[in-house]
Amino acid sequence: MVSVMMRAKDLCLLLLLATTLKLAKCLFPPRTKNVAPRRSVRRSGKKEETGKSLTEEPDASFPTRVLEIPVSSLKRGGLRFTLGLHLVGQQDNGTWKANQANDNTLDMYFKDNSAMFSIVIADDAITVDRYGKPSLAYVLQESVLLHSVLDELNALAFEGDIETQNRLLRLEEPGDAIEKAREKLPARKA
Repeated sequence: MVSVMMRAKDLCLLLLLATTLKLAKCLFPPRTKNVAPRRSVRRSGKKEETGKSLTEEPDASFPTRVLEIPVSSLKRGGLRFTLGLHLVGQQDNGTWKANQANDNTLDMYFKDNSAMFSIVIADDAITVDRYGKPSLAYVLQESVLLHSVLDELNALAFEGDIETQNRLLRLEEPGDAIEKAREKLPARKA
Protein backbone atom coordinates (compact mmCIF):
# COMPACT_ATOMS: atom_id res chain seq x y z
CA MET A 1 0.00 0.00 0.00
CA VAL A 2 2.85 2.38 0.87
CA SER A 3 4.66 1.69 -2.41
CA VAL A 4 1.48 2.41 -4.41
CA MET A 5 1.10 5.74 -2.59
CA MET A 6 4.76 6.58 -3.30
CA ARG A 7 4.27 5.79 -6.99
CA ALA A 8 1.16 7.96 -7.10
CA LYS A 9 3.07 10.78 -5.40
CA ASP A 10 5.94 10.42 -7.91
CA LEU A 11 3.47 10.39 -10.78
CA CYS A 12 1.84 13.58 -9.48
CA LEU A 13 5.24 15.27 -9.22
CA LEU A 14 6.13 14.25 -12.79
CA LEU A 15 2.79 15.52 -14.06
CA LEU A 16 3.32 18.83 -12.24
CA LEU A 17 6.82 19.16 -13.74
CA ALA A 18 5.55 18.42 -17.27
CA THR A 19 2.76 20.99 -16.89
CA THR A 20 5.23 23.58 -15.62
CA LEU A 21 7.54 23.00 -18.58
CA LYS A 22 4.65 23.35 -21.04
CA LEU A 23 3.60 26.58 -19.33
CA ALA A 24 7.15 27.93 -19.51
CA LYS A 25 7.26 27.24 -23.26
CA CYS A 26 3.96 29.10 -23.71
CA LEU A 27 5.10 32.04 -21.60
CA PHE A 28 8.54 32.35 -23.17
CA PRO A 29 8.44 31.13 -26.79
CA PRO A 30 11.57 31.10 -28.98
CA ARG A 31 12.76 34.48 -30.21
CA THR A 32 11.35 35.72 -33.49
CA LYS A 33 13.76 36.43 -36.32
CA ASN A 34 12.27 39.66 -37.73
CA VAL A 35 14.12 42.03 -35.40
CA ALA A 36 17.80 42.57 -36.15
CA PRO A 37 20.16 40.41 -34.06
CA ARG A 38 22.09 41.90 -31.20
CA ARG A 39 25.58 43.11 -31.79
CA SER A 40 27.77 44.91 -29.38
CA VAL A 41 29.38 48.10 -30.59
CA ARG A 42 32.76 49.31 -29.55
CA ARG A 43 33.09 53.02 -29.88
CA SER A 44 36.42 54.72 -30.06
CA GLY A 45 36.49 58.48 -30.07
CA LYS A 46 33.78 60.02 -32.23
CA LYS A 47 33.39 57.25 -34.79
CA GLU A 48 32.04 53.73 -34.70
CA GLU A 49 34.02 50.81 -36.08
CA THR A 50 32.06 51.21 -39.31
CA GLY A 51 33.53 54.69 -39.74
CA LYS A 52 30.17 56.48 -39.58
CA SER A 53 29.84 59.58 -37.48
CA LEU A 54 27.86 59.12 -34.25
CA THR A 55 25.63 62.05 -35.20
CA GLU A 56 24.17 60.16 -38.19
CA GLU A 57 21.00 58.09 -37.83
CA PRO A 58 21.80 55.04 -35.67
CA ASP A 59 21.88 51.57 -37.20
CA ALA A 60 18.79 49.61 -36.15
CA SER A 61 20.87 46.53 -35.34
CA PHE A 62 22.73 48.38 -32.58
CA PRO A 63 20.95 48.85 -29.26
CA THR A 64 19.95 52.21 -27.84
CA ARG A 65 20.19 52.40 -24.04
CA VAL A 66 16.81 53.48 -22.69
CA LEU A 67 17.35 53.00 -18.94
CA GLU A 68 20.03 51.94 -16.51
CA ILE A 69 19.35 51.28 -12.85
CA PRO A 70 22.45 50.64 -10.72
CA VAL A 71 21.92 48.09 -7.95
CA SER A 72 23.92 47.13 -4.89
CA SER A 73 22.59 43.56 -4.94
CA LEU A 74 19.92 41.45 -6.54
CA LYS A 75 18.68 37.90 -6.67
CA ARG A 76 18.81 37.24 -10.40
CA GLY A 77 16.60 34.15 -10.65
CA GLY A 78 13.78 35.49 -8.51
CA LEU A 79 13.92 38.92 -10.13
CA ARG A 80 13.93 37.44 -13.65
CA PHE A 81 10.96 35.21 -12.78
CA THR A 82 8.98 38.07 -11.20
CA LEU A 83 9.65 40.48 -14.07
CA GLY A 84 8.91 37.70 -16.58
CA LEU A 85 5.50 37.11 -15.03
CA HIS A 86 4.86 40.85 -14.98
CA LEU A 87 5.76 41.17 -18.68
CA VAL A 88 3.61 38.16 -19.61
CA GLY A 89 0.72 39.90 -17.86
CA GLN A 90 1.22 42.91 -20.13
CA GLN A 91 0.58 40.86 -23.31
CA ASP A 92 -3.20 40.90 -22.88
CA ASN A 93 -4.10 43.23 -25.77
CA GLY A 94 -1.70 41.78 -28.36
CA THR A 95 0.54 44.85 -28.48
CA TRP A 96 3.50 43.10 -26.86
CA LYS A 97 5.01 39.62 -26.89
CA ALA A 98 7.29 38.52 -24.02
CA ASN A 99 10.27 36.23 -24.44
CA GLN A 100 13.05 35.08 -22.13
CA ALA A 101 16.18 35.28 -24.29
CA ASN A 102 18.55 33.72 -21.74
CA ASP A 103 19.16 33.51 -17.99
CA ASN A 104 19.55 37.26 -17.56
CA THR A 105 17.59 38.81 -20.46
CA LEU A 106 13.88 39.37 -20.98
CA ASP A 107 12.72 40.64 -24.37
CA MET A 108 9.49 42.41 -25.31
CA TYR A 109 8.57 42.50 -29.00
CA PHE A 110 6.17 45.09 -30.40
CA LYS A 111 3.11 43.80 -32.30
CA ASP A 112 4.56 44.50 -35.75
CA ASN A 113 8.12 43.35 -34.89
CA SER A 114 9.50 46.73 -35.98
CA ALA A 115 11.23 47.23 -32.64
CA MET A 116 11.77 45.54 -29.29
CA PHE A 117 13.41 46.18 -25.96
CA SER A 118 15.48 43.94 -23.73
CA ILE A 119 15.71 44.04 -19.97
CA VAL A 120 19.15 42.79 -18.97
CA ILE A 121 19.66 41.79 -15.34
CA ALA A 122 23.37 42.06 -14.52
CA ASP A 123 25.12 41.87 -11.14
CA ASP A 124 25.59 45.64 -10.89
CA ALA A 125 22.68 47.09 -12.91
CA ILE A 126 19.37 46.48 -14.62
CA THR A 127 19.44 47.92 -18.13
CA VAL A 128 16.84 48.38 -20.85
CA ASP A 129 18.05 48.49 -24.45
CA ARG A 130 15.94 49.20 -27.54
CA TYR A 131 16.48 47.46 -30.89
CA GLY A 132 14.94 48.37 -34.24
CA LYS A 133 13.52 51.57 -35.69
CA PRO A 134 10.68 52.56 -33.37
CA SER A 135 7.62 54.49 -34.47
CA LEU A 136 5.97 57.12 -32.30
CA ALA A 137 3.31 54.58 -31.33
CA TYR A 138 6.04 52.14 -30.26
CA VAL A 139 7.86 54.75 -28.14
CA LEU A 140 4.66 55.72 -26.33
CA GLN A 141 3.62 52.10 -25.74
CA GLU A 142 7.17 51.27 -24.60
CA SER A 143 7.12 54.19 -22.17
CA VAL A 144 3.81 53.06 -20.64
CA LEU A 145 5.09 49.50 -20.30
CA LEU A 146 8.42 50.62 -18.79
CA HIS A 147 6.56 52.74 -16.20
CA SER A 148 4.79 49.54 -15.10
CA VAL A 149 8.17 47.72 -14.96
CA LEU A 150 9.60 50.54 -12.84
CA ASP A 151 6.55 50.31 -10.55
CA GLU A 152 7.23 46.58 -10.16
CA LEU A 153 10.93 47.18 -9.42
CA ASN A 154 10.00 49.86 -6.88
CA ALA A 155 7.65 47.44 -5.13
CA LEU A 156 10.33 44.75 -5.06
CA ALA A 157 12.93 47.17 -3.68
CA PHE A 158 10.89 49.05 -1.08
CA GLU A 159 7.37 47.75 -0.39
CA GLY A 160 6.17 45.01 1.92
CA ASP A 161 7.38 43.56 5.21
CA ILE A 162 10.48 41.88 3.76
CA GLU A 163 13.80 42.45 5.48
CA THR A 164 16.30 44.43 3.41
CA GLN A 165 18.80 41.58 3.04
CA ASN A 166 16.04 39.25 1.77
CA ARG A 167 14.74 41.54 -1.00
CA LEU A 168 15.09 40.54 -4.64
CA LEU A 169 16.52 43.97 -5.41
CA ARG A 170 18.49 46.57 -3.47
CA LEU A 171 19.39 49.88 -5.09
CA GLU A 172 22.62 51.77 -4.63
CA GLU A 173 22.39 54.68 -2.22
CA PRO A 174 20.61 57.11 -2.15
CA GLY A 175 18.03 54.71 -3.61
CA ASP A 176 16.49 57.09 -6.15
CA ALA A 177 17.66 55.30 -9.31
CA ILE A 178 14.13 54.17 -10.24
CA GLU A 179 12.77 57.72 -10.07
CA LYS A 180 15.73 59.02 -12.10
CA ALA A 181 15.08 56.33 -14.71
CA ARG A 182 11.39 57.26 -14.76
CA GLU A 183 12.28 60.90 -15.57
CA LYS A 184 14.06 59.74 -18.76
CA LEU A 185 10.91 58.17 -20.25
CA PRO A 186 9.08 60.32 -22.82
CA ALA A 187 5.57 59.68 -21.47
CA ARG A 188 4.90 60.52 -17.83
CA LYS A 189 3.30 58.08 -15.43
CA ALA A 190 -0.49 58.38 -15.35
